Amino acid sequence: MNSKINTFSIWLLILMALICAIILIGGYTRISDSGLSITEWLPVSGILYPISETAWNTEFDKYKLIDEFMLVNSSMTLQEFKVIYFWEWFHRAFARLIGAAYLIPLCFLLFYKKIEKKYYNNVIVIGVLLFAQAIIGWYMVKSGLSERVDVSQYRLALHLTMAFIILGLTFYTLVSYLLDNKLINNNSIFIKKYKSLLIILFIFICFQISYGAFVSGTHSGLLYNTWPLYNGNILPFIENTQIRWIINFFENGVYIIFIHRTFAIIILFLLFYLNYSIFINRKINSHYLVIIFFNITFFLQIVLGVSMTYLNIPWHLALLHQGNSILVFLLSLFMYQLSYKSPQ
Repeated sequence: MNSKINTFSIWLLILMALICAIILIGGYTRISDSGLSITEWLPVSGILYPISETAWNTEFDKYKLIDEFMLVNSSMTLQEFKVIYFWEWFHRAFARLIGAAYLIPLCFLLFYKKIEKKYYNNVIVIGVLLFAQAIIGWYMVKSGLSERVDVSQYRLALHLTMAFIILGLTFYTLVSYLLDNKLINNNSIFIKKYKSLLIILFIFICFQISYGAFVSGTHSGLLYNTWPLYNGNILPFIENTQIRWIINFFENGVYIIFIHRTFAIIILFLLFYLNYSIFINRKINSHYLVIIFFNITFFLQIVLGVSMTYLNIPWHLALLHQGNSILVFLLSLFMYQLSYKSPQ
């Protein structure tokens, strides 16, 4: 192993893997409707898992007091409750694991001066955001404990967006370290003239991922099981609504699914243009593989999205869709970083 691939870069890589894992765990927690099964936020004692029958009955009794149980799951048995409780507990326990995986190695790395000072700000911001994410997670859960049977789509979007911001900053720091130490060859085709195009692509993908939380939070994806038409129509039928026009794009399911689908097509056209701009340059370069891999992951994302539409969003495809979005996100960030640090 190259001596420059030190404990700092390995630590960042492990953090990235854990963050990717918790995004998927959170996705399944959401898909399985497990997120409201724990009705309290106990940062320390909450790590304890109920074992005795008394403890289980106590937790179940707390769940019975919220609207989700009374209006949706009133026939739920204790055994069924244990399943959804596990996933919410596991999600929170894994978040604590990430906190430990950040803090404990950080103390070691700082003590032995394994982190260069130019990366201090990034590392500190990652820690602050991890702490903020824990608070946002409870803020999201709290929105579903009274007067509704699900969490607020606004808070869900905030929670998901923060997860990707943390992942992005961790990845950005790792790639910066690898580039600075010449562990990645950046004699690439992603020269400065592509920088603006790549940042637009990255911003559009970030928006699409964040907006996907509104699709999930309002169950908009279940409204139509046809594609590209909307039940035989080019445009979806929109009934008169009392919601103010701008709010429709965040609360009206028909508006939300239309924007999500349309924006995917916009990104696709942008990707076609990017490919044309890059491949018209006839010079052979190893970084062609990056754009090719990105093309594959993005087309796979569309295929998964369309398949989910026709099959009424089965959980395994929904989870694959969210997992693949991580690859799309990281590759778009990587391409932008290459262009940003490319030789002039």
